[in-house]
Amino acid sequence: MVLARSGNPAALSALAESSENANFDRIVVCGGDGSLNLALRALDLRRSTLGILPLGSGDDLASALGIPQSIEKACDVILSGTTRAIDVAEVNGVRFLGVAGVGFDSLVARWVNEHTTFFRGSLLYLYGIFRVLPRFRPIRIALTVDGVRSEETIMFAVFGNSHRYGGGIVIAPGALLDDGELNAFVIGRCSRWDLLTTLPLAYSGAHVKRKFVTSLRGSEFQIESEDELDVYADGELLARTPATIRISKEKLTICVPR
Repeated sequence: MVLARSGNPAALSALAESSENANFDRIVVCGGDGSLNLALRALDLRRSTLGILPLGSGDDLASALGIPQSIEKACDVILSGTTRAIDVAEVNGVRFLGVAGVGFDSLVARWVNEHTTFFRGSLLYLYGIFRVLPRFRPIRIALTVDGVRSEETIMFAVFGNSHRYGGGIVIAPGALLDDGELNAFVIGRCSRWDLLTTLPLAYSGAHVKRKFVTSLRGSEFQIESEDELDVYADGELLARTPATIRISKEKLTICVPR
């Protein structure tokens, strides 16, 4: 078993990559969704079985998989649980497991990554929302879903391999980790007040009922924009537009409770 913990992103990816040359039966990531993302990028998915010790601020993937927050119980899952094959998504070839986003939510993710506060988990993202919202302007994008193209003015769009991010925000209700598709939700142009009052609904997934929220499903999405936009996933910057977001042909084997 080899353990990789967050700290130096390049070192984390390198450690995960070097582990493929040794005869380990488990690769264990100690950290949150961002640490998991950095390790995932370099793994040989055909050989790797991944375990998680949830030590991050959000730990959304661990929660989605039913992995306990208790380190002792999470270790029991790795040692005596079972395994599950889950989908791996990618943005311009860079892998992710949870939710990718572009627009307002990516600006919030950038702010959160660049500022250290005393908040953690969903409170940290909520604080970032209030810091970013006053300066935000709607963005114009072209969105292609499995070959069908449309142009829209949006606040943001998310593409869920899993159903949650930001420490418990159910942003992509209905998204499953093993169905071979992404659940996308496009929050169309609206007032700042509409956006602000909609965001709390996302903690239960009820935001999808708002009239300016559109739900989509597909295996491949393409995003184009006049200005280059960040695409964040698992709390990390993965790419910038133009971007292709798709389900990979490979799957990840991961330790989960029995």
